[in-house]
Amino acid sequence: MPIDAALELLLHAQESVISREQALRAGLSRRAVEHRLATRAWQRVLPSVYVVGLRKPSRIQAQVAALLHAGDGAALDDVDACICAGLTAVPFVKGRVYVAAPEQSSARSCAFVVVRRVRKPLVTLLAGSVRYLEPAAALIAMSRRLRSPDRVLASFSEAIRRRITTHDELVAAHLSGPPRHLALAADALEDTAEGVWSVAEGWFRRLAIGRPELPPLLYNRRLQLPDGRVLVPDALAVDAGLVHETNGRGAHEREDLFESMQQRHDALTTAGLILLHNSPRRLRNRGQTVIGEFCTCYLANAGRGLPPGVVLLDR
Repeated sequence: MPIDAALELLLHAQESVISREQALRAGLSRRAVEHRLATRAWQRVLPSVYVVGLRKPSRIQAQVAALLHAGDGAALDDVDACICAGLTAVPFVKGRVYVAAPEQSSARSCAFVVVRRVRKPLVTLLAGSVRYLEPAAALIAMSRRLRSPDRVLASFSEAIRRRITTHDELVAAHLSGPPRHLALAADALEDTAEGVWSVAEGWFRRLAIGRPELPPLLYNRRLQLPDGRVLVPDALAVDAGLVHETNGRGAHEREDLFESMQQRHDALTTAGLILLHNSPRRLRNRGQTVIGEFCTCYLANAGRGLPPGVVLLDR
């Protein structure tokens, strides 16, 4: 009975996953372990790691198994850690579990487990029955693996916007992270440092940087309108009172509490600002046309400044 009770508690805490070493410590004999495997009460999912029953292990069971395989001090890494932190823009990888382990660990990648050994002490958090790497380090590790700049920017901007991590924490993790494939993280950090909150805004920023007639634009800076309301436009040319908006931005509704893009448009134009709107699709497919229209509008209004009563607030 004491053996059965200890096993039940351990299996309950670990999503019905157990290592051979844990089973032996709980009082089972080697023969008892082999009997459970032979009778298919348990199934082997990794060397010396078992799951109760014959069903395909769930995602959480695979993560627990991966941590048991990687040993003491290991934590979920990369996209698995990002998902544990609550990020939704990160690209899920089917059939893989990413784990970070201390440098002295003997764990190696095996089957569905991808092990990354880390020299620095791991800073970890808990989510239910799993440990995961702190978000900034996990995002940087993921950025080294990805090959899509849009994916990296989307993940970084979501993490900063939702206060899951900060830009400074990402920079620190970038500087101390893996030394290869740095470019995508560096570009995304440059965008987010300027206040970019989305992939489409990143596209627009890169188009604007390439036009010498444009001054540095401000991204997602708070404006107070004459009636006291606060609004956060996507991109702003202050000296022309010119705003560029990417349509369909749910983030603005959360920040500004405006009910719709039309309401935002009406508030901005009533305050005397000039607006240009474009969809993400048009930015992607006709970017030079978009930035050409913005430049034409800017040159026609440069020097007029912000309308009376519109105030640029501190960042």
